[in-house]
Amino acid sequence: MNLLESLIKLVPASVRRRLIDRIKESVVPGANQVLATLYSPPIAHTSGFEKVTWSRKSPSPRLPGVSLSLPPMNLVMGYGAAQEEFLSSGKMTANFIRTILARENLSLGVGDSVMEWGCASGRVLRHFEKEALQCEFWGLDQDADHINWAKENLSPPFKFVSSTAYPHFPFEDGKFKLVYGMSVFTHIFHLIDMWLMEFKRILAPGGYAIFTIHDENTWNWFAQNLNRRPKWLATEDMGKQLDADVTVYWGESGSWANTYTFFHSNWIMAEWSSYLKIVSIEPFAEYYQTAVVLKKV
Repeated sequence: MNLLESLIKLVPASVRRRLIDRIKESVVPGANQVLATLYSPPIAHTSGFEKVTWSRKSPSPRLPGVSLSLPPMNLVMGYGAAQEEFLSSGKMTANFIRTILARENLSLGVGDSVMEWGCASGRVLRHFEKEALQCEFWGLDQDADHINWAKENLSPPFKFVSSTAYPHFPFEDGKFKLVYGMSVFTHIFHLIDMWLMEFKRILAPGGYAIFTIHDENTWNWFAQNLNRRPKWLATEDMGKQLDADVTVYWGESGSWANTYTFFHSNWIMAEWSSYLKIVSIEPFAEYYQTAVVLKKV
């Protein structure tokens, strides 16, 4: 028992209750604090007290032979140490998605809509430039620094909107033929079922969803490649099997960037099939991440 706990026990129960209520009243978060946990607005400059400003920036220059601008390195979300690696990484993922579409005989044509959930600065989305000339492609992310860059540099042909960490999309029912999210469920712990229900709502009948996750295959890969193990993954855990349905490493801040979730594929099969038909579970589809392919029937 520490000193604070000892002092609290000396306070009479009636006084202690009033004291706890007063503390709760004093630390109730304001609207800005609540919204800040759901959405990260762009902040280009702060000055003084309660003053936040940001401005539209000049479009980024284009590299020779590259039709779309490339984001600065602080907006690549760790995908590559150079812009060329960022490009090749996104192209690999886009080609995987195309492979799934071809296998499922799902074509994208005039009038179809596609959404990337957690698009950041368009690492994957940019590689659907040709399809975006005839289809409607949307990118969503809660980090507005990335979304603002994408709006300024990749629109047209793509469309972008800021989303939140709360499970809601500003789109009508049945709008999308395809939705996909790369390494988003890997950072989600809360309201997973509500997210799946929201995806079911916006998918058109016969539409597909593709999401990557951490599962037991990811876990085993880390166990066999300790030199590639992320810092947040405890070394002592690596000698164990991933037996739990869901295992979460949650940092002190509780933000998505400090939340790392593992789903056992057996749990995915049992739980996610309540909302959408599971077409396949494909290990190592996105580096060490597993892809879950789903369909609205």
